[in-house]
Amino acid sequence: MDRDPPGARGARTADPRTPRQGVLREAEIVASALSIIERDGVEGLTMRRLSQSLGVSLGATYKHVATKDDLLRMVTAELYTRVLDADAPNADWRPRLRSFLIQMHEVVGSCRGLAAHLAAHSGDPVTGRLYYPLHAALTRAGFAPAGADQVLRVLFFYTSGALLTPVPELARDRAATDFAAGLDMVLDGVAHALVAQALVAERGVTS
Repeated sequence: MDRDPPGARGARTADPRTPRQGVLREAEIVASALSIIERDGVEGLTMRRLSQSLGVSLGATYKHVATKDDLLRMVTAELYTRVLDADAPNADWRPRLRSFLIQMHEVVGSCRGLAAHLAAHSGDPVTGRLYYPLHAALTRAGFAPAGADQVLRVLFFYTSGALLTPVPELARDRAATDFAAGLDMVLDGVAHALVAQALVAERGVTS
């Protein structure tokens, strides 16, 4: 049974005496789910609370979204779209990855508990929307495909670790600054690896 978690603050609900009219749209469902998550975290999101927020019956919600996992997949797709909308495809690989991951840290970090869900579902195909454009940027910069894979694993591990670390509300600005500083250190290592790879390739050509 889909129950509200103990202590969760109630979502704004429509008057049950005046059921809403019209078609329930995916964008509306996702926006309402995000509003609940931003306020009460992923644990505070239930299908019943979502239905109350939308002003529809629980059955009407289930006609559009079969499970909470499906709902979180829709939410994830929306957040990844926000990250991708801020991408700069024509930028050099380093500022592009830096900006991309800082945006991801900010967007996902605004939804308490979502990082843990994403880590548990890292194999979800929706993650490929983030992976492929960055992988292409790294191969264009000179990394072999396997090297680009390794770089992205390291960068996503670093970002996921930062997102999974509990941060008090008053320390969020400091955490964002520390994340950016640590990301610069990781990218320093990536840039060094790219130079080293180029030197090895050059020696192979001249030998």
